[in-house]
Amino acid sequence: MLQACKGEKEENRMSDEDFKSFVRKELSDIRRDMAQMQQMTADLIRIVGNTNGMLEEVQQDVNVMKQDIGVMKRDIDVMKQDIDVMKRDIDVMKQDINVIKQDQKRMSGTQEEQGRVLEMLSYRSLAHDADIRDLRRVR
Repeated sequence: MLQACKGEKEENRMSDEDFKSFVRKELSDIRRDMAQMQQMTADLIRIVGNTNGMLEEVQQDVNVMKQDIGVMKRDIDVMKQDIDVMKRDIDVMKQDINVIKQDQKRMSGTQEEQGRVLEMLSYRSLAHDADIRDLRRVR
């Protein structure tokens, strides 16, 4: 029986050694998995940090674009006002051009009339010169 007890103890001992070996292997696997998880966590933190940096740059770009758009809107408003002023100026210029055309027609008519008067006066002058010559000959 002593032999049987000894055999049983040896079996238990081997089981204990197997158990210890099993636990050591499991601990080793757990440590390896933990190291991988820590590395993955560090990678994720780095990726999130990079993403946050890019997001901040994009946000800054968006803010700059919003400011640029605001400036462009104000510029467009000023241009619209300028265009309205130009339209009014064009209307005034059209009226002035119409007045000038009317004045030109009137002056053209006056010139024609003066041309006829000059022609008539010229004819009379020639006739008077001829009369004066005739009178001088008669004397």
